[in-house]
Amino acid sequence: MSFNYRHISKAGSRILERVNNPVAKFAKGKEKQRIQSIPEFMRPDLPLVDEAKKFKTEQDWKFLPGDRVVIVRGEHRGNVCMIKGRDEHTNGYLLDDNGPSKQVVVPKEYWQEGQTSHVVAVPKTMTQKDLRLVADIEDEMNPDQVKTVAVQNVVFKGTYYDEDYKKVLPYRCVLGQTDLVIPWPRPEPVEDGNLATNPEVSREQTYWVDSVARNPIPKKAFMTIRNPRSKYRRGKISAKDLKFLVKPEMPMTESQKAALAMKEQLGEIQRPELTEEDKILISERVKSYLDKQAEAGPTA
Repeated sequence: MSFNYRHISKAGSRILERVNNPVAKFAKGKEKQRIQSIPEFMRPDLPLVDEAKKFKTEQDWKFLPGDRVVIVRGEHRGNVCMIKGRDEHTNGYLLDDNGPSKQVVVPKEYWQEGQTSHVVAVPKTMTQKDLRLVADIEDEMNPDQVKTVAVQNVVFKGTYYDEDYKKVLPYRCVLGQTDLVIPWPRPEPVEDGNLATNPEVSREQTYWVDSVARNPIPKKAFMTIRNPRSKYRRGKISAKDLKFLVKPEMPMTESQKAALAMKEQLGEIQRPELTEEDKILISERVKSYLDKQAEAGPTA
């Protein structure tokens, strides 16, 4: 909501909080109205999930684009499909042509390259519980052959660095048989742009240090790489800089002034100095007191 009534009254603030954070019984109706306002070709097939419930890691998703899955629910049950994409707003998966789809009308300003009709088939998103991962494993009856099976569930055990994804990924294993690892699908290669540099060229060494005593950059070249008029190279502090570096003097209260005056008075009092006779007298009294304590013995 773009209007803000917080500056009017506390009641306006409460009204705004109710609109932005509706109670559970009104939240569904509000979400339904919002979805109906979205064009059908952009409308999600699954309900939107809260930010806290969204899948974020590979362990949450379990399947990545390029994985083969089998549909276990719905009219397309039994079809083996490939995951083409993910919908992060609904935690859903987009499948290939073997998966479910719907016919929608797309305005011409949203047509893709090569599109010739307003009506196109758009894949429906599927939930994770409607899919099972498909993997190829060795056939125990025929060791030289492989068979395609549907995995009931997967678990993650250990991590490794994946060169294709350029990050650390967990090992994806079959539940109940952790020694059987199902590798992650390989991502589609991304073509380098026109301004990209060949990796072999970027790793080629073109500079060698020939002296640690002599600066490799000539003095006359420093002005081309440094700003001589930079405020950090002035070597002096301006009045504006001094204003930020020195804290202002705050006025003292009456109690602080009185405490400061008392401290000054105490500092002006002359302390008597101990003479040698005073030191001898004090030491004798301390010695006599300790002797009496030793004669009395330890107290209970």
